[in-house]
Amino acid sequence: MTSPVRVHDLFCLYRVPAERGFVAALRGLTLDLAAGERLVVHGPNGSGKTTLLRVLTGEVAPSAGTVVVGGVDLVGAAAGETARLRSRVLGMVDQQKTLVPELSVVDNIALQARVGGRPAAQARSRARELLETLGLSALAGRAPGSLSGGEAQRVAVCAAVAHGPALVLADEPTGELDRAAADAVYDLLVAATSAVGAALLVVSHDARAARIADRVVRIRDGRLSEEWTPGGPEQLVVDDRGWVRIPAPLRRVHADARPDGLLLRPVEPPPAAAQARRLPAPDPGPVRAAVESVSVTLGDRVVLRDVSFEVRAGVWTILKGRSGSGKTTLLRMLTGLARPDTGRVTVDGIDLATLDRAALARLRRRYFGVAGQRTALVETLDVTANLRVAREARGLPADPDRLAALLEALSLTGFRHRPVETLSGGERQRVAVARSLIGEPAVVVLDEPTSQQDEAHAEIVARALRSAARAGVAIVVATHDPLLLPT
Repeated sequence: MTSPVRVHDLFCLYRVPAERGFVAALRGLTLDLAAGERLVVHGPNGSGKTTLLRVLTGEVAPSAGTVVVGGVDLVGAAAGETARLRSRVLGMVDQQKTLVPELSVVDNIALQARVGGRPAAQARSRARELLETLGLSALAGRAPGSLSGGEAQRVAVCAAVAHGPALVLADEPTGELDRAAADAVYDLLVAATSAVGAALLVVSHDARAARIADRVVRIRDGRLSEEWTPGGPEQLVVDDRGWVRIPAPLRRVHADARPDGLLLRPVEPPPAAAQARRLPAPDPGPVRAAVESVSVTLGDRVVLRDVSFEVRAGVWTILKGRSGSGKTTLLRMLTGLARPDTGRVTVDGIDLATLDRAALARLRRRYFGVAGQRTALVETLDVTANLRVAREARGLPADPDRLAALLEALSLTGFRHRPVETLSGGERQRVAVARSLIGEPAVVVLDEPTSQQDEAHAEIVARALRSAARAGVAIVVATHDPLLLPT
């Protein structure tokens, strides 16, 4: 296959019923990918990256233009054609590390090979062969629940190539991983796609992703704006209509015409990049929750050993550690979604071990706002309705002023009537953070809340959480993001 992806003058419009109109997610984007090429796509939140991936997989129909993936023309393609494309031609790696919990690692990989058309015995043999080739044989018999985040993502990469795809699409594949685990996933993406001769398209905010690329492009406002090879200068891209997407710091410019071209110089120097900052130590408020000498073992792996900490009103508690160190497990213990092997967890003095499932649900409803790694929003509702439902679920009356303030704080006002299914990954993540705050909780628990944000929007999330802490909310965050870590 000489060109697994050919996109020309692609437009993609989403209907916004409440606004009686459409929003353009892609506006004349043109992009080709050669066989075996590794391409990294950067771009700010809302630039169209997620929509591009959804169009390439056949989940979203193009509104205009040409889109050919794996030889399939997706403009007007039947559902059966797009289904065959996903099962035979494409491999997918996303941030959710979607593995079937009831199956072992080797059977998860074999399942993808079977979906791709291989008989059962051949699929299992192929799975073992892949694990051995990629240096992951030790994981073959493990259950997905026993894997660290980095291990689970590496297994997901193996599954994505088990059926021998021509193209692998990776959507923020390292957003929730520490640097070492992220580098291991990047290296495995290269090894796995090379092993099957597949092209690779990675969408990521992580600048380090460029080290595995043959080419890097940036999307702004639904169009290709810049293109470069790793280590080379960034070049502005002129589209078929002669449009150039100028980077934000150069939007107000002096333009000097020269015989050999046009020189653009900013009128004002670009703003300094956002920096992580140390917050002044607040006066500690009352203890909202406590983790006391908690230990957890999964199979033969010790996940947590004798961990203790307090969660106080108005104070940030940040859980930092390598992927697989137990951060997400601690958050689940704190909210009563899992129980420790030893030790205890209390919320407002209540020992969670004394509560049954229904009582734990009532406790979460009363005390907690949660934004996990999966946003778990109501796809068919718009942003405003998702937040209203969160208040109603807690028995709280509507509060239009609080809702409007949260939308403004998280840069979501312009999306208030958008159905969630039309939002980018970063926009959805900010909605999930808003939902965790809208119910006036005593404790907000967030697992990697900036993993899908560009730097500017990560700072927006950090500001919103700082504001909540100043209002007396206890904030518990598991993160690798330096913007959320004290310096």
